[in-house]
Amino acid sequence: MIKKFLTYCYKKKRIVCPDIFIGTGTVVLLLAITLLFALAIWWLNHNPLLQDFWKDFPVDHKTVGMLSEKIEMNKPVRHPVSVFSGIIYLIVAIIIFKESQKELKNSGTHNQNNKNLIHKIFFIFILLYVFFASTFYHASLIKPALKIDYSAVYFFSLFPVMYFSYRWLLSINWKQSRISKKEITVVVYLIYITVCLLLSFFTPRGKEQIVSFVCILIFFAFAITTILASHKKMNLNYLVLSVIFTMIALVWFKFDKHTILFNPNSYFQAHSLWNLFIGLSGFYFYVFIRTDEH
Repeated sequence: MIKKFLTYCYKKKRIVCPDIFIGTGTVVLLLAITLLFALAIWWLNHNPLLQDFWKDFPVDHKTVGMLSEKIEMNKPVRHPVSVFSGIIYLIVAIIIFKESQKELKNSGTHNQNNKNLIHKIFFIFILLYVFFASTFYHASLIKPALKIDYSAVYFFSLFPVMYFSYRWLLSINWKQSRISKKEITVVVYLIYITVCLLLSFFTPRGKEQIVSFVCILIFFAFAITTILASHKKMNLNYLVLSVIFTMIALVWFKFDKHTILFNPNSYFQAHSLWNLFIGLSGFYFYVFIRTDEH
């Protein structure tokens, strides 16, 4: 049975493993960045000059009380485990950047990967924003950082919705040929950025989680519609994986919110698993874009 399964995976070799080969130099770079990030967190929390760094800033006690990890209020990094786990967003951003560089170097100007370059570049910036927002919030746990953290959630979760809308508009315009592709790209991105900024600044206090969940549900709706409307396209496997990993992440978020099964003093926290699976979801959505020939 195992042999049959392995044979099937070999025939469908790109179902789970995309055609992405990370060089030794990139692996060393990612390991070095991860190690340096961990050492930086340790050094900050053991530097006596930085103790009580955030004491004069307002803390959002209601939201903080819903997280399972123990809070070290006098330290500059109050949630060290959650902060460290956010490195996954930086890692995925670097992988996408390296792959995009390689594709530009090895492909012609009319290659499909070049056509999707704007989306990849923008997604890199979104991942960097999520990394910064997650680090800032879990290091400080202050109210302004919470606002930024939710803003990053809006930008991340609505990016696929924007991309699906872009694909749909391209297919409509291909039949009618009224608007150029460049004009569609500009309009869709302007609407996307405007909506995310409006949500970031005007979402009522205490309603951020509900709005974030609605954004994720919209992503699910668009993704499932795309999957059902398409036939026999290998890259849909990556979109399915992106949806699955987001669902798994939501489960861990629920565990984190209700402090289920986790020790507050442990290095193993539910929010870390939320970050891990959201990062994997982002990676597979990038692979979907990379292989999309729509």
